[in-house]
Amino acid sequence: MKVTIIGGAGGMGKWFAWFFKENGVEVRIVDKSDGTETVAKELDVQFLNTDVLTLAEGARRDEVVDTDVLLVSVPIDITGRVIERVGPEMRKGSLLMDITSVKKMPVETMEKCTNESVEILGTHPLFGPSAKSMRGQTIIFVPLMKGSLYERIYKMFESNGARIELLTAEEHDEIMPVIQGLVHFILLSFGVTLKNLDFDVERSRKFMNPMFEIIMDFVGRLLHQDPHLYALIQSNFEMGKIHESFLSVANRLHELISAGKVEEFMDEMRVAKKHFGDTERAMVDSDRVIEEKINRSLEKKKK
Repeated sequence: MKVTIIGGAGGMGKWFAWFFKENGVEVRIVDKSDGTETVAKELDVQFLNTDVLTLAEGARRDEVVDTDVLLVSVPIDITGRVIERVGPEMRKGSLLMDITSVKKMPVETMEKCTNESVEILGTHPLFGPSAKSMRGQTIIFVPLMKGSLYERIYKMFESNGARIELLTAEEHDEIMPVIQGLVHFILLSFGVTLKNLDFDVERSRKFMNPMFEIIMDFVGRLLHQDPHLYALIQSNFEMGKIHESFLSVANRLHELISAGKVEEFMDEMRVAKKHFGDTERAMVDSDRVIEEKINRSLEKKKK
């Protein structure tokens, strides 16, 4: 099986190039980056240094689609245009897939731009390029046209320990704005607030208990990553209503405390707890994470 990755010199493209190579697959990366050749040599894979969006019809584009699996790993804002370029040229029996954070747009575009003999698989890996492996990682599959290549990809991911969850594109784009978009929005807002308060994060760490330190680490984790990606996630999901709901709740809680309405504030917590469900399990699981954090800190001090 041969896999070609458009955007293969980027973070996730490079990760999947490494993953497929480790699983005995012939890999080629396609990218316009100055570092494309360097990445290809580092991974020992084939490469094509070109901008897919500028390719006219002909031999060069045929070279890109001369593959069994074509994986699109480019920013959300150009994913549709890339698919429109390569989709019509996909050969019979090949598979076109993407790893974009949104699913309805790319899956619909892949269906529109390919013939019925091409397999179509939308995916969303819920991990970043810092992941050491697929073991224990969740990846969403949105299959539209399944065949033998889809089965091989599924089994490969599964055998490497991935947690594969099947959704429709519509289901995915209803769930992810909350479990991904809202969480990112809250943590990034936290980070910007620390900046606006001119709060000394490093000095404050020695006063934090392990739970607060873990939360602060997650804020730093997001701030450490590509701001363009996170801006695209916020602007490409239908986040407007979610942002408004969050801001409305934050303002209400602020108003309750400002007015000294402590009992009403407590009522909001009680109702939210009932809706949340198994908060006891959440306590047990988070206690385990906190204990691991404590143990690692103690081990560092011993060294």
